[in-house]
Amino acid sequence: MVNQTREDFINEVKRGAKSIALIYSPIELHEYLVEIITQDRNQFILKGNDLCHFNSIEAAMTQAVKYGAELFFLCVDNTYDECGSSGKAERFDYIPVQFKYNRDKNN
Repeated sequence: MVNQTREDFINEVKRGAKSIALIYSPIELHEYLVEIITQDRNQFILKGNDLCHFNSIEAAMTQAVKYGAELFFLCVDNTYDECGSSGKAERFDYIPVQFKYNRDKNN
């Protein structure tokens, strides 16, 4: 299986696939940033004019759902090319993440 790129996700959504949330975790921040990809556009979730930072994947995914995301991918630094041996490597690996949202928290 070939690792998908950000452009692959954008093209899939434009062809009618479900909206996607790409969840980035910059190593130094220990926080998460979210990019939403829909058929109309792709945008990062903002707080005012600044990127919104989330303290957990769950918080990031919960907010992404409010922006219409249906599929979620954790974006991690390219973990398989530590030595730069594969030529032009993608900057990120995209790991699918399943969102488990409990609509009725009383159960």
